Amino acid sequence: MKSKKLIALTVAATMVAGGMFTSCGNKKDDAKGNEKANANQGDNDKGNQGDNEESKLDKEQYMKIFIDAEPKTIDPSRSTDLYSNQILTHIVDGLTRIEQDENGDKIVPGIAESWSVSDDGLVWTFNLRDAKWSDGVAVTANDFKYGVTRTLDPNTGSKYAWLITPVIKNADAFNSGSATADELGIKVIDEKTIEFTLESPIAYFLDLTYFRVMLPQRQDIVEKYGEGYGSEADQMISNGAFVLDTWVHDSEVTFKKNPTYWNADEVILENVTMSIVKDESARMNTLLTGDVDLGGVSKQEWRDKFDAMEEMVYSSKAKPSASYEIYNQTNKYFKNDKIRKAFIISLDRERLVEVLYRGIGEPAYAWVPPSVQIGGKDFRGEVNSNPVQKLMDENPDPKALLIEGLKELGLSEDPADMTVTMLQSGTDARSKEFAEFEQQLLEKKLGINVKVDYYDWAIFSEKCDNLEYEFASMGWGGDYNDPNTFLEMFTSTAGIAPTGWVNEEYDKLIADAAQTIDQEARTKMFKRAEEILIYEDANMSPWLYRSSSTFSREYAKGVMTPLFGTIDVTKAYTVGRK
Repeated sequence: MKSKKLIALTVAATMVAGGMFTSCGNKKDDAKGNEKANANQGDNDKGNQGDNEESKLDKEQYMKIFIDAEPKTIDPSRSTDLYSNQILTHIVDGLTRIEQDENGDKIVPGIAESWSVSDDGLVWTFNLRDAKWSDGVAVTANDFKYGVTRTLDPNTGSKYAWLITPVIKNADAFNSGSATADELGIKVIDEKTIEFTLESPIAYFLDLTYFRVMLPQRQDIVEKYGEGYGSEADQMISNGAFVLDTWVHDSEVTFKKNPTYWNADEVILENVTMSIVKDESARMNTLLTGDVDLGGVSKQEWRDKFDAMEEMVYSSKAKPSASYEIYNQTNKYFKNDKIRKAFIISLDRERLVEVLYRGIGEPAYAWVPPSVQIGGKDFRGEVNSNPVQKLMDENPDPKALLIEGLKELGLSEDPADMTVTMLQSGTDARSKEFAEFEQQLLEKKLGINVKVDYYDWAIFSEKCDNLEYEFASMGWGGDYNDPNTFLEMFTSTAGIAPTGWVNEEYDKLIADAAQTIDQEARTKMFKRAEEILIYEDANMSPWLYRSSSTFSREYAKGVMTPLFGTIDVTKAYTVGRK
């Protein structure tokens, strides 16, 4: 989010980077559209299509898709963005895989062909199948132990270690330097068996087994390339459906089918290209001309144009993904909660969806999206709370609230004397459209001066990580189907959305929620945490819940986009490409 998964805000608007492709749309009329959509969703693999479908497969099997920004790295332990996850999905199999069929997301066996859990829910044992890396070396339990241990090792500096530090026994102590690797709850029984002991029964543990934090890594390869590991095509190795063939930075990433893949018989595509196209107009033109087979489309004039094309299929679906704004609380202005609240309530979310997101999405007055469940129930329906709306109801005049904050800080109470700088990801026209929208809105509603600094994604995210910003916006896609995937990222030790904020009650609520499988108790904890996050401490401002808006060519079949995964073409194929 999605991947997975900090996302530049403007990229999140187009939904291209997230690979938000679902087959549930219509075209021309309901009958024709549903026929196309159902055919495109298919059964996701050649074997389920029957002999008739197999006989129609195009002789040349390849697919071209978008990726909207250059990944910082595809090192599983150090990557954090959705773009790297989209690549890793195709070249590295974890213990399990997240896939999608007509019933939705499903966790299926990956390198682990089976697994079991102890009666107390603490010990998980995974039995590995016969699998090889792309150089012919066997995938072993040691590769999984090394990968997880490296992610947790404080010397690695993983930005995603927080996801498993409260989960695996002694992981938090090891990550903080107070325990050794030998004390981790990870045990290699033999080359084909690995055992994980948890701190407590974790409701979402299996959902972590397909994610980057638990992917296998080859120690000899990591040590061979050192700091360069994951930065070039020839500095990665695959045990997945494809091998990374080329990586032309800021241009494209290409893949070839991996002949040593354990499930190679089910992989039909021989080649995959992910074009890195940052400019929206350029993306639309490549989709229009057929240089890519599918992509996200948000602008109405382009949606109308593609909708008029017989060979295009439209799809849209709500995603467990959201856009939001954060504030650097070490800043002289944003260290004041009333100033942060003034910014939160100044945003016209309905107009944001209408103007910037072209009507695609839903205004967000809380953080956890409606599509996220807890214990099989929709979290938003269970908590029935809207902390942003509560702030707005109590503070109808954001400018007055801002002035109160300035007064508390002992600064000039004239908003015209206040100048703040927005950090914006991207330098293209779409990025400027986003920045100028909020710039004008804040200057009008609050009477302040707003400057904008534009940077490409890699530099933008680095500045955020280092707290070298005043306020900035980005997106987040859930990693698994539980509110924790949206709320844990703001704990003081997570480091995934740095703001300088620390709230001990919030940290404890998230930690306690991870230590129980009582879903009613967890729901109450998460509701309270969200109230602290937004209503009380104003640490972040939710903007909108995102939806996909995708057009694909009719011949593109079997593309999967799990709600809690990224676009996956490992079982895709084409029929009728002209």
